[in-house]
Amino acid sequence: MSLREIRTLRLKEDRKPTENDVWEAWQYANEKCCIIEFQWVDPHYGIKSWTIEPENNIENLLRDLIK
Repeated sequence: MSLREIRTLRLKEDRKPTENDVWEAWQYANEKCCIIEFQWVDPHYGIKSWTIEPENNIENLLRDLIK
């Protein structure tokens, strides 16, 4: 079993991650071989989070962002 660091990025504004945020996080996860966890506040649901791993396909991540 190998362990990996998780880095949490909390967005300051009440918004979900943008395409640019996802792209930069995916690149960083690949550079540092770590997991990125985005956190943001949804006015209706509270704190939300989304995990990005180096193995993730960037096209799928961007597609999931739209959902």
